[in-house]
Amino acid sequence: MARVSIVVIGTGWAGFTLSQKLDDKKFSITIISPETTSPYTPLLASAACGLYDFSLAEESIRRKSKSFRLIKAYVNDIDLERKICFCRPEFKALADQKFEIPYDYVFIAPGCTNQTFGTPGVAEHGLFVRNVHDAMAVRKRLGDILEMASLPMKTVQEQRDLLHIVVVGGGPTGVEITAEMYDLIHDDFSKLYPDLNGKITIAIHDVAANILTAFEAGLSEYALESFTKRDVAIKTGSHITKVEADCLYTKEDGRIPCGMLIWATGNKQVPLVDGLSVLKSEHLPRILTDNRLRVLRPDGSVINSAYALGDAADVKGGELPTTAEVACQKAEYLAGMFNTNSWDETFTYSQRSIIAYIGQHDGVVMGKNQWEGPRAWLAWRSKNLLWTRNWKKKILISMNWLLNYFWGKEVARN
Repeated sequence: MARVSIVVIGTGWAGFTLSQKLDDKKFSITIISPETTSPYTPLLASAACGLYDFSLAEESIRRKSKSFRLIKAYVNDIDLERKICFCRPEFKALADQKFEIPYDYVFIAPGCTNQTFGTPGVAEHGLFVRNVHDAMAVRKRLGDILEMASLPMKTVQEQRDLLHIVVVGGGPTGVEITAEMYDLIHDDFSKLYPDLNGKITIAIHDVAANILTAFEAGLSEYALESFTKRDVAIKTGSHITKVEADCLYTKEDGRIPCGMLIWATGNKQVPLVDGLSVLKSEHLPRILTDNRLRVLRPDGSVINSAYALGDAADVKGGELPTTAEVACQKAEYLAGMFNTNSWDETFTYSQRSIIAYIGQHDGVVMGKNQWEGPRAWLAWRSKNLLWTRNWKKKILISMNWLLNYFWGKEVARN
């Protein structure tokens, strides 16, 4: 008897979890994604700032122990009634070629892309923090501006302009890349580049009235005060109008010179989600599902062969955040239901503590209990280990922390 065929679209937190949790002896599984690795997004800021090797911040999808088909391609469209995915290869040389993949069930989890809100110049001159390639670009640019500022013909003002780093976005991603970068500059680069001391500055820009708005107000204020004490500028209520190669423009302050701009705010749906004729939420918009994660038609009826999860989807009436925690819990729920063929339970999200690192062994935690300081930093470090899905990487990350403590980071050896 032929096995039931399942197509998983995407290899982010949801897609990767499904690829590892679904029973490959019971189902014929095909994974379609332009990426063959899955990033550990909470670890990207640390990797970008030299805390450990980039290979530790991503996971290969292929496994010797797992039997599934992985196709490096984009899904352009899905015929949800005929159960067919219409695809094109990820490779530019083959972009004009198309192929179709039929299925019995499809799990739609393509994730999101960067939302620039139509701001001119962001795509051309901004850096992002969504995958390991992005993290590599951040580390390279940081090294470049330091070396350029060290050239003998640079004036002091040119050095200051070049060494001004702007992070757009006051959420956990923006805050943590700022924190890691501050640690690297304060603890390491201040000794490697003594002539540049006092000339490197960092600013967080956000249109909101505060940073870490998902956290309780007291924790958000604590983070703001902590950054301010360390001379990290917090520009809330900042409306960016344009980005150029060496500066950005805001409604409030006009032209602001900078050598690097990291865009760490906003999600935008991928073209596949935009093009699907299904029920969607108003804000992002995201594919709406019932409480068993089945995709809903525009009239609200259920499509029994299609499921959606990850950042691209939301449970109707649920309004869940676009976080790794939500994506993983949905994927584990679906894999469990399919593997056991038991649909007695509906999906229920279990809120876990949320943590943000704010630099210099300091952090904030919000959950059943709320706290800040070194204990929160330790909790953040512990959660970094929990995100990794195999013991080899857990051990290597722990070893990197130990080696860095005694001999310094690879980007700044003792």
